This record gives sequence, C-alpha cells and structure tokens, in this order.
Amino acid sequence: MVWMLLIPLLVFGQVIKVDENTMRKLGIRTQVVKVEDQKLEVRLPAVLRANPTLSVEIYPPIEGIVKRLHVKEGDRVSKGQLLAEIYSPKIAEINAQIRMAQVRLKNAEEALKREELLYKEEVIPYARYFSAKVEHERALSEYKALLESRSSLGEVRGDNLLVRSPKGGIVVEQKAVLGSSVGLQSPLLKIQDFSTLWAYAYAEPGFQPESEGFIEYENRIYPMKLEWISPRLEPQTGKQIIRFSVENRDGKLKDGIRVNVVLRKKGMRGVWLPSQAVQRMREDVVFVRNKEGFVAKSVRVLFREDERVLVQGLSDGEEVAVSGVIFLKAQLGK
Repeated sequence: MVWMLLIPLLVFGQVIKVDENTMRKLGIRTQVVKVEDQKLEVRLPAVLRANPTLSVEIYPPIEGIVKRLHVKEGDRVSKGQLLAEIYSPKIAEINAQIRMAQVRLKNAEEALKREELLYKEEVIPYARYFSAKVEHERALSEYKALLESRSSLGEVRGDNLLVRSPKGGIVVEQKAVLGSSVGLQSPLLKIQDFSTLWAYAYAEPGFQPESEGFIEYENRIYPMKLEWISPRLEPQTGKQIIRFSVENRDGKLKDGIRVNVVLRKKGMRGVWLPSQAVQRMREDVVFVRNKEGFVAKSVRVLFREDERVLVQGLSDGEEVAVSGVIFLKAQLGK
C-alpha cells in the first residue's frame, strides 16, 4: 500500500525534459506569471425561483360548499380582496339559533319591562321582578355568545363565509370550483407574491461574493442581496450554489427564467491563466518550467471565466506552460 501512495509524489516530482526545438514543433508556449490581489466583477448563470416564504395557501376555517368564486388562476389580487363565498351548514345552524335567541331575548325584555312596572306599583313581590331580570340576563348572554361564536368563524354574509386574501399577489393555483366541498384539509387557492424572487447562481467552490449585486435581464437592472451560500456542492456539477434575493421592481421577472447575476468577488490572491493551462489529474495542475524542463505543480482553481481561469498556488516569476500542455501531461509517469 505504501508504494501506491508514493505514485502521485513521484509523478509530481518528475521532470519532463523538452528542448527549445521540440517546444516550437509541439506549440508549447509559456507565460511568466505575476500573482496579484484580484477583485472582479463577475457574471454567473442563475435561475429565478418564486420565494416560498411569500406564498400562501387559502383554506376555509370550516367545512362547506363553494357557492361563488370571485377570482381565478392567473388573477392578481390585493390584500383583503374577496376571493370566495363558502356556504356553511354550521353557520346556517348558528344563524337559526341566533334567530331563536333573538325571539327569547325580545320576550325576556318585554317580560322584564312588564314585571318592573308591576314591581314599582307594588303589585308583585321583588322575587318575581328579580326572576325576570335573571331570565333577561340569561337570554342576553345566550344571544351574545351565539354572535361571538359566529364572528369567530370569520366574515359572514347570510349563511356564507366570506374568504378574503391575507396578502397581495397572483393566484398561481386554483384548487376548487363551484360546488366543491372544502374544509380544513381542502385548500381553495394558492397565492404567490412575486415582488421579490430568489436567484440561484452556480459558482466554483470557494467563491465568496460581495453581499450586494444585480441581475441583468432584457436590458434592465434589478438589485439583489446575498441570502445564503450552500454548505454543500451540487452533486451533478460540483458547483457551489449561492442564493440571492432579487427585487422584482416592474414585475417583469418570472419564476423559472434564466438570467446572469452580476456581482463582485472578494479580493483573492492569484493569477489568470488560459483554461487549457490547467489540467485535471488527481487534482488541478499546471506545468512549471525550470532549468531542467517542466514539472507538474498542484494549483487551486478559484474562478472560471470564458477561456481563462484564476488560480492560486503559484509564485511571482514562475514560468508556466499555457499551450501544448497535452503533450506534457501525456509524458507524466512514462
């Protein structure tokens, strides 16, 4: 097992000897690098998604039947707008009890007035007058309790419960139609607020953006703020996922569209090289020229942009092969 662990060290320590004439024939060119602090404005591909914290599903608080829908999928609604009317057998029953309670309360009020007059004229004893007062208080309490019970269910019109929107947005899902039976487990509608969206951008591992940036879309600029950097890489691409919150000022941004996020990368010390200068083996390597030839040197790719990469791990003045590197790679281990 020890000899297997020594193989990478031997490969990276191996000198590939190439004379000037062979370099010209193979198109091997070199570049003397200068390591500098880089602060870049970069563009990353991103996809927009609806912010799930700004969505709401509308459930009626009681069971009933949809008698009227005032909106449909795709409609824009405002906070407090009437969405639907739900006929409720429970409300109908409470309304019937309220009507009966009203009759009892009216009778109790009339009886109390009559008994109070008779008591003042000393026609009846106090006990009888007091009994009328108790009956009136009981009828009044029953009536008020029924009113509170009905009001606790929400806004009522007749035997129907009125359902209003708790926030502004767009009806993105209509989950009921006229005549549908609905209840606590049966949503009516889903409303999404698109005033802000989430932009998921994909960058090289270790990318550290500034907290603010913007999105370019159809020649418009939309401000955004950094919200979250994923602690894990996306398995399929090995990219780092970064989420931004985007202000959808004019409502033009849509869920699912692909955009470019423009942001600044925090200062990183490194050097720019052509993409082909970096070869992937067990890790990313470049080929550094010395007096004897070329040797493979491990580097860390900080950022990729078009046909160039920003790498870390080199020193000022080192001479790196930037073309013809396939030949050098093929010579390793021979």
